[in-house]
Amino acid sequence: MTLASVARIALLAGLAATAPHARAQAPDTLRLDAVLGALYADNPTLQAARLDARALARRGDQVGALPDPTASVMVAPYPILTARGTQRSQWRVEQMLPWPGTLGLRRDAADAAAEVARIGADVTALDLAQRATRAYADLVRTQQAAEIVRSFQARLDAFAEAAAVRYEVGRGPQGAILQVQLERQRLAERLIDLARQRDRAVQALARVLDRSGLTVSDRVVTPTPALPTDFDLDALALSLRPEIAQAQARIDQAEADVALARAAYRPDLGVGVVYTDVAPADAPPTATGRDALGLMASVRIPLGRDRLRAGVDEARLRQQAAQARLQATQTAVQADVADALSDARRAAETVALYETTLLPQSLTTVESALAGYTTGTVDFLAFLDAERARFQIQLGLVDARARLLDAAAALARAVGLTTPDSLPRSGGALAPSPQDR
Repeated sequence: MTLASVARIALLAGLAATAPHARAQAPDTLRLDAVLGALYADNPTLQAARLDARALARRGDQVGALPDPTASVMVAPYPILTARGTQRSQWRVEQMLPWPGTLGLRRDAADAAAEVARIGADVTALDLAQRATRAYADLVRTQQAAEIVRSFQARLDAFAEAAAVRYEVGRGPQGAILQVQLERQRLAERLIDLARQRDRAVQALARVLDRSGLTVSDRVVTPTPALPTDFDLDALALSLRPEIAQAQARIDQAEADVALARAAYRPDLGVGVVYTDVAPADAPPTATGRDALGLMASVRIPLGRDRLRAGVDEARLRQQAAQARLQATQTAVQADVADALSDARRAAETVALYETTLLPQSLTTVESALAGYTTGTVDFLAFLDAERARFQIQLGLVDARARLLDAAAALARAVGLTTPDSLPRSGGALAPSPQDR
């Protein structure tokens, strides 16, 4: 066996040990949809928002009901003499009756406020989902980058063996061995830095999931989001974004408040019963000692016209402000979609550039450098530079895929969806979100 054959066998062995099909056999145990499912089920911030909305939903039954009747009693410490006898006590029961329609307006305003809170919980869910996806993407990036570094380390071991063989027979410089050792030291430092980055990604994911002490020991699955190409995302976002529905609910609430302010001009009525306890007196039997029973009515007179007018003006201004916010929200949503779609497309183009051009070219360059090195036409440092360039491109592809996942998550958030997998597919169909699965 020639020296060139030994070197080539060692180098090819190092390349084979890190081939893509070998990495594909690693178990995939952690998926993004599982992370989001846990988020929706357990996140206390999201649970608190939902509970607040449920609590507000019960307010309509409170403000939309009649007020409790009032009861009063009067006991005279000194006798009150009347023609019928001595009045000993008086009992009253009264029920206030708001102007017809007022209770319904109060319920409408309370229901609109509850709807604002309910939609706010949906907004919270979308924000948390984007945060979780970003942390997951960072976790994927650091894990895959570490795998690529270890693969390069394995190839460097093969390179070192080949360089040592050449050096022993006097056909290779000692500097080649030292260069390999230096490169391995750099890779060891990079692994330490990637471990720190992975820990930060795990902690970020733990904060979103509200799980202290979260550990991720298994390999994570790399999602490959597909971006919509022929779908009106603006129209979809205007129909799905909870912020728009929330702004509309605030308008509904403001309209109910205006109607309530106008209803304050109308009087509230009260009806009741009065019972008077009378003791017998020295008078004809037909005119003495009879208890008195009477009906009563009351009315609240809205005399504070300036105050009432100010209340109506305030409600109208709030209504106008809510309408302006809706328009601003619609504009902001369209801008969000445009920006997110542009970023996602650029990220997808970058991934495609790496996958279709840069990575194949780097592999061809490495193979050519390997052939030249084994035949002695290319020195070791040139071959190592080719391998190093391939290594950097592999890391670049990992970063590009992570940025694509992050950009797709931002696009999903801009549209009003919870996960990149929920983005429209071909034909305009929407994939189900983890909340619906």
